[in-house]
Amino acid sequence: MADYSDRESISKLAEIDPEFQEWLSNNALPPRDWSKSALDAMRVQRGTEEKQRAEQSASRGLKEYTQNITMRDGYESEIRIHKPKSPPDSGSPLVVLLFGGGFIMGSNMQLSPYAHALAETYGATVVNLSYRLAPEHKFPAGPNDVWDSLIWLAENASSIGADPSAGFILGGASAGGNLTAVTAQRYVSEKHSPPLTGLWFSIPAVLVEDNVPAKYRDLWFSREQNSEAPILDNDAINHMLGFYEPDLKSSLYSPFNATDPHLGLPPSYFQVAGLDPLRDDGLIYEKVLKEHGVKTKLDVYTGVPHGHFAFLPFLKASQKSNVDSIVGIGWLLGKTANPEEIAKALTPPAAA
Repeated sequence: MADYSDRESISKLAEIDPEFQEWLSNNALPPRDWSKSALDAMRVQRGTEEKQRAEQSASRGLKEYTQNITMRDGYESEIRIHKPKSPPDSGSPLVVLLFGGGFIMGSNMQLSPYAHALAETYGATVVNLSYRLAPEHKFPAGPNDVWDSLIWLAENASSIGADPSAGFILGGASAGGNLTAVTAQRYVSEKHSPPLTGLWFSIPAVLVEDNVPAKYRDLWFSREQNSEAPILDNDAINHMLGFYEPDLKSSLYSPFNATDPHLGLPPSYFQVAGLDPLRDDGLIYEKVLKEHGVKTKLDVYTGVPHGHFAFLPFLKASQKSNVDSIVGIGWLLGKTANPEEIAKALTPPAAA
């Protein structure tokens, strides 16, 4: 596994993927509009797409249902539970997934195709969480909702048929990766039980200029190199943060702001996109965890943008990334699976 320990090797990760380049030459990305009305329209579009993908990947005998749980302020948050057809005799691991969307869009159906594949492949009970979105619910509403939901699951896992002693995984993509990082850090620091046994970080945002470790400051340059990248650029990041209004020095925004960070975390699986402004957040976080004795696994996808696996699922790199996600979470569970079988599990039943 490459260690990406110098600027030259990291810089090459932004060399555009030929298949993506060919697609760009024949297709125009929609213009960006960050007005509230445009955000509302994007939410509707994304919500429709996420629901369609979730419904297309369902069935195969899996049980899926929703349940409301109460947050600290009385708000009822919906969790989406995916159960295997036949739970393993050794217990059904609990896998908790957090959607992405810049803290301003997304739903608990976004990662349902992954949830279905995980339930089918590993016999896991997979719970997709909800959290309230900005700008209606600014920081720290999101991390508070995730925290309250995780604590509820830790205390009530048996009520949904899950056995955290068989595995207790927390993970997410993009903003969900950020929320995974801050939630896991707090959970471990406060020594909650049952213990988390694995973390999944897909294209996470965890760093800002002020908290990049000094020894890695020279390797944190993707914000500059990929400042005008397709899908997600610096302008988009700034608008999303403008809606979210986080305290960038808070431990609820970055684990690097915690009092005693990175110690005692469970094995962690990272996925990073080379043409992503957030690329170096994931690369550096993986290095830092490894330095603190955490067992890590890293997959990097050269020349593709942030969220390529969702926005450009036809790319070979995206298809590989989606399969790798399920393989990587299996690694966290101490299980192996055939990538071809996983690809089949990720394929809508009608097209399988």
